[in-house]
Amino acid sequence: MGSNPTKVADGEVPDEKLAGTLSENRNIYKMLDMHGGGVLIKLARQCKEFGCYDMLDAYLDQEVRKFMYNAGKGKLMPIAELVKARNQERNAKLGAFSRKKGKGKSGPNILDEFDQEQAEMAGDLKKALKLLDGGGKGGKSESKYREMVWNLDDRGSMGEHVLAICLLQGTALHNIIAKRLIHFFPKLINDICTSEDYYGLSPLHMAIVNQDAQFTSILLRLGADLNQRCYGAFFCAEDQKASRTDSLEHEFVELTKNTNYTGSMYFGEYPLSFAVCTGHHDLFRMLLAKKANLNAQDTNGNTALHLCVIHDKMDMLDAVLDAGGNPRLANKQNLTALTLAARLAKKTV
Repeated sequence: MGSNPTKVADGEVPDEKLAGTLSENRNIYKMLDMHGGGVLIKLARQCKEFGCYDMLDAYLDQEVRKFMYNAGKGKLMPIAELVKARNQERNAKLGAFSRKKGKGKSGPNILDEFDQEQAEMAGDLKKALKLLDGGGKGGKSESKYREMVWNLDDRGSMGEHVLAICLLQGTALHNIIAKRLIHFFPKLINDICTSEDYYGLSPLHMAIVNQDAQFTSILLRLGADLNQRCYGAFFCAEDQKASRTDSLEHEFVELTKNTNYTGSMYFGEYPLSFAVCTGHHDLFRMLLAKKANLNAQDTNGNTALHLCVIHDKMDMLDAVLDAGGNPRLANKQNLTALTLAARLAKKTV
């Protein structure tokens, strides 16, 4: 990871959001805070000086483990519960006349009958759920369950866990902690942020926003999810934010089709489109080498080519076309990348 804090945590996040995060007195910030302090930083500094990381490893194994479901093995949770919490957080920020209740029905939680602490049962349960809901990947039906690792009640105000804080900070000491964290708790690499503003943001998204090729490579090698989508309001087009509506029947956020994709942080949800929007060719090639779907469409129906047009990334547009991007795919406005360029008056396309 780079030596500078990520764009998400530094210059491009509104000051009031960071202020809210920093003012929170939560247990997670006693381990790692947004000021570059915390117990883990002190231990990492001491261990680095001594050239021995036994103290840090012991703290991770004995103390940090307590904040995770099933000691780091994770726990399957209904998507409907996560969406309800997201909806409540959004409505808490809105006036009474702007609030929207989550639509649809969540259905019964079949996980209530299972003890997920039994490892052998957990494996069989995941396989059964994947068959029932189609796995939620590759354009199939949306998964109704998600595996969460860090306890929801012990997260930061962005819905983040300690690995996410390491990536948000990005210093050398945070890098040391991050690598040891994923050694002890490999499932953290796919544990997402859960707040309204950052819902779905994964460690892979963060490494890409940081333009950190080294840590992106580590995450990909360990099995980071290429199909994880970031639905957070921070990464939503400005002229769509007021339309954000939840349904208990799926994880994505419903948005108005009436948009010109205003703002600078609409990155298209997928890790590959994040790489395109940040203009990092090496990361783009790394994701393609892992078989990332070049023509995946986000909630707006936009592909990587559409995102190149929206963000005026002409060099990336050439790279996407050369790699096999389909210029005929239309978004939910029935616009291809070329016709979208005409509508948005992008004369350089």
